[in-house]
Amino acid sequence: MKSACLTMVGLSNVFFWREYGNYFAPNTAEAPLLHTWSLGVEEQFYVLWPLLIILLLKLPRKYVSIALGILTICAVTVSVVGVNLSTSASYYLLPTRFFELMTGGLLALIAVRSRLKSHFASRVCFIVGFMLIGSSLFWLDKSSSFPGINAIWPCLGAGLIIWSGGVQDSQPNILTSRPMVFIGLISYSLYLWHWPAIAYLKYMNIGIGPLVGASVIIGSTMLAWVSWKFVEIPMRRTGALLPFSRIFVQRFVIPTAAIFSIGAAVKYTKGFPNRFNPSVAEYEKVLEARPEILRQGCHVPTIRYNTPPNIEKCRLGTDKAGLDGILIGDSYANHFTGMVDVLAKAEGVSIMDYTMDGCPPILGYDTGKVPAYVEKCKKRNDAVFAMLKTNHYGRVIMAGAWPKSEEAGKLLVASIEVVLGTGAKLTLILNNESIHNAATCQLRKMMYGTSRGCEQPRQGLPPYFSEIRTHFRSINIIDPNQVICHNETCSPLIGGTPLYRDDWHLNDIGSRLIAKALLNMGVQL
Repeated sequence: MKSACLTMVGLSNVFFWREYGNYFAPNTAEAPLLHTWSLGVEEQFYVLWPLLIILLLKLPRKYVSIALGILTICAVTVSVVGVNLSTSASYYLLPTRFFELMTGGLLALIAVRSRLKSHFASRVCFIVGFMLIGSSLFWLDKSSSFPGINAIWPCLGAGLIIWSGGVQDSQPNILTSRPMVFIGLISYSLYLWHWPAIAYLKYMNIGIGPLVGASVIIGSTMLAWVSWKFVEIPMRRTGALLPFSRIFVQRFVIPTAAIFSIGAAVKYTKGFPNRFNPSVAEYEKVLEARPEILRQGCHVPTIRYNTPPNIEKCRLGTDKAGLDGILIGDSYANHFTGMVDVLAKAEGVSIMDYTMDGCPPILGYDTGKVPAYVEKCKKRNDAVFAMLKTNHYGRVIMAGAWPKSEEAGKLLVASIEVVLGTGAKLTLILNNESIHNAATCQLRKMMYGTSRGCEQPRQGLPPYFSEIRTHFRSINIIDPNQVICHNETCSPLIGGTPLYRDDWHLNDIGSRLIAKALLNMGVQL
């Protein structure tokens, strides 16, 4: 409901950035309004861009082009710098996306004063533009930083293709064919309809194979045509005849007030919990025990990689003056804080947690993410291991989403040797198994009576761990999968209580339940 309310006022991009961070983060596929983040960016741009143009037109005419050039350079620079500082914020927010939308604004200004005059020039622009867009499909992947420099080429390509259409009858038949024109006409409605359909299927755990995928395409296209024909067209026609004040009240104020009223009712009633069995609300409370929020400041996002440790605030285990050790690692280390807290209390020790997103505690390891994140992770680990050498902690606990590559295993062995060289007693926590729909599978069964099982086959750990066990006899290795998995099958539940908060990460209550089970097995920190 929050996303619906903020979508109405053009701020859904800010909401999804704060809620999920990474666009491809766990559970984003189930957010029915996730696609509206781009609408938020556009709407914010449409407020600022006309104001900038009005200000520029107040300059002497000879300076307008210079000012636009400077503005373009500044917009691109902001995007490039922003990607290096925070990829997730740069993906969602206007400042780093401004130059992409600005490309269309500049094209409109250029086309008025300088049109292409020949079919040859038009075809060259089309071919170059098509190649820029097409090649982006191959040179960009999930590790590419975006927007930044990588966003320039598809934007430039789109601009060239649009500009090439200024010469009559110059466009290739494919772009002027009836099917393409039809898709263009309904494209905005199609954009609005397609994602909620996909999100609903994801939420209901319905796989999108060829048949379901084709059904989504056909269904979304039909809905898009209906809304284009009976909503878009009439709204445009009547909108041209109505005064702005009436349009503003009828088409913005009243719908927004209605959505916010519904949102207030949902918040006041806490989501109308009577829709389902009370056990559903209890289940969801467990899912909301998120370690990254509970340990905020002790666990940080990548952008805050240089945050110093907080000895006073970030304590696990026994509450006492002295510090016995430190927990280091990534978001997996963070979700083990509940487990470490229980185990540390059982032994009467005090542990400081100092963890960061997406950065396993392996010196020199390349996470394979965008370059800015890789560099920040390396700097973080350099600082952490330097701190271990300086402070000589009695205990060091290392935890992470351990990579599967052999090279990562070699770097982990070297990192373990550095820790042992400080004289610390080392505990290595193995990463728990990932389980598809771990957090929501049982919830769906409770809410909708689905019968699909929630257990999954065990995938196993990287082979280098067997070598580490053999080579480093002195280190203590804790395997949470002793609790999660039985007979090569892993379950996301203990006695009906969910262990996970998404497919990979544990919730705090689940982490503590695992610790209690480990204690019963005789496992110590």
